[in-house]
Amino acid sequence: MRSGTKQSIKLLALVSTMGISMVLATFIGLGFGYFLDNYVFGTQPWFTLIFLVIGIIAGFRNIYIIAKMAERIMSEDSK
Repeated sequence: MRSGTKQSIKLLALVSTMGISMVLATFIGLGFGYFLDNYVFGTQPWFTLIFLVIGIIAGFRNIYIIAKMAERIMSEDSK
C-alpha cells in the first residue's frame, strides 16, 4: 500500500472518532453527575448540571486534540 493511501486511511479513522469522543465524554459527565446527585448527596440537579458542562467541555477538548493530530497527518501527507 502506498504511503499516501496509508496516511489517508489513518486520517479518516482519526476524524471518524470525533463524534464518538464528544458523545462519550458528555454522557460520562452526565452519568457521573446523576450518580452523585441521586445516590451520594441528593442535591438534584446541581451535580448533574455541573458534570454535564464538564463533560461537554471535555468533549470539545478531545475534538481539538483530534483536529490537531489530523492537521499533523495532513501536513505529513503534503510533503
